[in-house]
Amino acid sequence: MQFLILNQKLQCSFWFHNSISESILLGLMEVCVIAKCTYKSETIMFSVSSESSMVDILKTLCLRFRGLQLGCFTLRYSVPSYPSCFLETDSDLDLMRTFLLISNEKTVDILVKDLCGISEYSGDFCVNKELIACEKGESSCSSTVEDRNEFLGRSKRASAKPLLSNEWETYIHHVGQKFDGGAEEFRLKLCKYALEVGFNFLYAGNDKKRVVAVCSNKKLEGCSWRVYASRCEATGSFVIRTLNNVHTCAGRIRESKSKMMRSRVVSSLIVDRIRAKPELKPVEIIHEFKDYYGIDISYYHAWFGKELAKLDVHGDESKSFNELVWYTDAVKETNTGSLCTLDCEAGINRFRRFFVSFGGCIAGFQYCIPLLFIDATFLKSKYKGQLLCASGKNGNQGFYPLAFGVVDSETEENWTWFLQHLASILLPMGRVVTFFSDRNQGLLNAMGFVFPGWPHSYCYYHLKQNLISKYPKSGYGKLLQDRVINLFSRCAYAVTEEEFKVAMEELVIVGSSKVKAFISDLSRDHYANAFFKGMRYGEMANSLAESFNNWVGVFRDLPVLPLIEGIRQKLMVLNSQRRFEAEKWTTVLCPEMETRLCENAEAGRTWAVRRSNSTVFEVFADYSVMVDLEQRTCSCRLWQIDGFPCTHAVAAILAKRDSVYDYVECYYKTDFFRKAYESPIFPIPDIGKGLGSNGSAAGVVLPPITKRPAGRPPTKRIKGPVPNWLFEALHELNHEGSFLLGDRELDLWHRAEMP
Repeated sequence: MQFLILNQKLQCSFWFHNSISESILLGLMEVCVIAKCTYKSETIMFSVSSESSMVDILKTLCLRFRGLQLGCFTLRYSVPSYPSCFLETDSDLDLMRTFLLISNEKTVDILVKDLCGISEYSGDFCVNKELIACEKGESSCSSTVEDRNEFLGRSKRASAKPLLSNEWETYIHHVGQKFDGGAEEFRLKLCKYALEVGFNFLYAGNDKKRVVAVCSNKKLEGCSWRVYASRCEATGSFVIRTLNNVHTCAGRIRESKSKMMRSRVVSSLIVDRIRAKPELKPVEIIHEFKDYYGIDISYYHAWFGKELAKLDVHGDESKSFNELVWYTDAVKETNTGSLCTLDCEAGINRFRRFFVSFGGCIAGFQYCIPLLFIDATFLKSKYKGQLLCASGKNGNQGFYPLAFGVVDSETEENWTWFLQHLASILLPMGRVVTFFSDRNQGLLNAMGFVFPGWPHSYCYYHLKQNLISKYPKSGYGKLLQDRVINLFSRCAYAVTEEEFKVAMEELVIVGSSKVKAFISDLSRDHYANAFFKGMRYGEMANSLAESFNNWVGVFRDLPVLPLIEGIRQKLMVLNSQRRFEAEKWTTVLCPEMETRLCENAEAGRTWAVRRSNSTVFEVFADYSVMVDLEQRTCSCRLWQIDGFPCTHAVAAILAKRDSVYDYVECYYKTDFFRKAYESPIFPIPDIGKGLGSNGSAAGVVLPPITKRPAGRPPTKRIKGPVPNWLFEALHELNHEGSFLLGDRELDLWHRAEMP
């Protein structure tokens, strides 16, 4: 009995499902769908019934659309919530009609995507060459276009290069299409769609709530193309309400130049490139658009598009100064022990200068070599200014950024302010630091005021460049220049006063009045090894400061906050990398110094060493020298100058059978290097930046006032002492000691230097 009931239920269930299937099949036999098929902005309509097959549809499309070849295109149809469905086989066609029947839809949008530029296509509906030939009424042995192309050599038809813009033709396709980015996203995609399809449009209505666009040929040719989209109040997205995607104007072809390629479109395409490479030039943007999109854009659109992209990535430059208020507090909160100061003009609250030294850098600097390299570099952003920096040197001969700041101009007052903050970091450490810099007059005055008596070395490289500029660059002048520079180098590197005196006398004779004038204004205590008071640890130039300037050069054209934050992020990564790198070291000294020590030991293996007492030795090389291990001195004076055992000292230490490492400064040892990077620089999250107050107690921080100087934009920075007439002439511009000069000013400079 139970089996009979179950059997009856199964029969009923089977009959029920069969009845549904039969009803669907009957519906499919009766329903006739209107297909709106679009290819390159042109649309045709035809009916799709139960009698239709994929071959019939493909033949219809090839007949109606000029240039479309069987087997060289693919079809996609769109239904609500599914904008790109495959339509390649008869099964796909049956499923489409079934879905439309269930959804009670009478029309369907079909998009034709051309594959003519692709040599091979493996889609299911792509038939082989014999079938294509048969459909065209050709024999299987007839010469096809592909066969002909194989034998044309250089005259063959080139294959179209796939472009990043190929997908743009799918951006506008059916009513009900949503754009979550609102009106802005819809406008951008509409412009890109028009660019790829090859037509222009005009806005008949355009605001935050609705956008109406018509073909630009509407008035002249009565083109009926039109799209209307409006805002959905429930979701905030933009939705296409009506779309007539059929152009009744003359034929269109995609051109390399178009009015639709606006700066905002350029900006949307390069925003990620600008985020990764802020220094990207407009000329590079022009070339990339041609290569990747096949579009020619003007220099103006490239430049302004870059500016808009920078605005999207970094925000408004003028507002960036006000965000420094938040950033100053954030630095102190996230990086304990940091020194961060924002200084504004009293009363009007206008930006003047900013100083920051992160706690991790301050804690680690005491384990670095006691040297500081000071320099300034000009900024390229809208409000210009100068980036001041102070970089140290770690035990592996790498630069160690300690502090940096942004000021409106490189003046004595700003240098004094910067160095005073630096002094508040250095003085508590209880050790004397040797400074390196160029001869910027404002910096020299500030150094004497803030750090009186501290060793200060002039950059040998800049001194040499200043001397080179006094002689012609060709002919006899070039020979004289080389001779003078060689003698000056001998003066700078001379280790004894006698050597210096001999070289200087010859230099004055060869260089005559020009050298005399140059030397008279140059104190030998600040550049010559024989007279320098202090330890330079073998350094002669301000090269590490220049290394820092090059290291942060990518940020120089950014607004002030992205500039500072970009340096912090790069510094955080650098310190982290060096910390993990040092963990792998197994030597007592840092790798660079370990190599140098081994080379010194190898050089003295054949030398004879004689003991005088427990700490004094005589080493016989090409000449004899005295080494005092207790005083850590050598007659060659390289141990005293470099702060590292010379070849003679290493030979004496090995003869005594002491450990060479006991005579090496602790700054060169691996454990000190690890301690220098032990304290990390922590991230500064900006997720809550705009939630609280973003201004100071006195009000919003205003950007500095900048004046565009007369003449061509500056391109070169002149370092060193400035002639009095030029110093006084430019004093009103608040540039003291170091100037940015155009070609006209450089010409005046060189004429002033001539005798």
